[in-house]
Amino acid sequence: MRPLKAIVIDDDRPTLQLLRAILEHRLYEVETYQDPVRSPLFMNKVCPCSLHDTQCPDLIITDLSMPQMNGVDLLEFNMKKGCRCRHLALMTGKELKEEFLTRLAKYGTRFFLKPLNLDDFYPWLDRVEAQVAGHLPE
Repeated sequence: MRPLKAIVIDDDRPTLQLLRAILEHRLYEVETYQDPVRSPLFMNKVCPCSLHDTQCPDLIITDLSMPQMNGVDLLEFNMKKGCRCRHLALMTGKELKEEFLTRLAKYGTRFFLKPLNLDDFYPWLDRVEAQVAGHLPE
C-alpha cells in the first residue's frame, strides 16, 4: 500500500510541528506550510492531480486565521480548481461563524477547535485511513 499524503497549513509553528509528528508517526508523507499563499494549494493555478496521475493529498488540514488568506477561502479555492482530496479539516481557536460552517459543509470539511483534542482527532484519522484503504465508503 502506498503511503498516505497530507498537507498541513498553519501559521503557528508549534501546531505544524505537532501535526507533522502525529502524521509521520502514522506513516504519512507530510508537507507543511506556514503561509497559505506559498502552499501548492494556492500557488498552482490548476490542481495537478486533476490533470495527471499525480497523487492528490489524502488529507488537507488548515488553520482558519492566517495572514493573507483564511483557511475556508484556501480550501474553496483549491476545490474549485478540481482537487479530488475528500478529507479536509479546518482548525481554529474560536467558534466558526455560520457563514463559514455553511461553506465548509459543501466539501464535508471536519472542524477542530484548538487546542487540538486528540480524542477527537485520532478517530477522524482512523476513519480517513479506512476510507482511503477502501474499508469504509466515503
